[in-house]
Amino acid sequence: MSWSRSYPREWLEKVPAEVFACLRAGELQILLHPGNGLVNGSAPHDVPAALVPPDLWVPNTPLWVQLDESLRVIRVWRREEPTAGE
Repeated sequence: MSWSRSYPREWLEKVPAEVFACLRAGELQILLHPGNGLVNGSAPHDVPAALVPPDLWVPNTPLWVQLDESLRVIRVWRREEPTAGE
C-alpha cells in the first residue's frame, strides 16, 4: 500500500535541520528535525552539496530547509538562533 496523502504545505516550507557531515563526494548529510524523537533522534537526509551554500557546510550548523511534495530538499538557508533574552 502506498501513501496517497500529502503533508500540509506549511510543514514543508520551513523545516528545521542541522548539518551532520559530508560523507560522500558532492553530498551533505543533514538531520531533519534535530533533537526530536527518541534518544535525541532526527531524520538523516542526503542533499546535493550544490543546494547548500559552502559557508553552511560546517557540521552542527543550524539550517532551515524547504521540501517539495516528494520530500526532496529544494532550498536551504541559515537558521539564526535567538540570543539570550529574546
